[in-house]
Amino acid sequence: MNLDHIWTFLEVADTGNFNRAAENLNVTQSTVSSRIKSLEENFGRPLLTRRHAGCELTAAGHQFHLYALGIRRL
Repeated sequence: MNLDHIWTFLEVADTGNFNRAAENLNVTQSTVSSRIKSLEENFGRPLLTRRHAGCELTAAGHQFHLYALGIRRL
């Protein structure tokens, strides 16, 4: 698991939007998508529900969010 992927996940969770997360992280939207996809493949389940108006955390996403916040605090 890559720390950049965790920071990206936290930014998407905070903003609820892949494009805004990309702007805040100074990367492309496709980079954000790729990082989230990699995390989801590692966990074998979706972490986010994607919608036209943004995205929301799934149940697995909520669990990982707590873990990711702990990593960021360390």
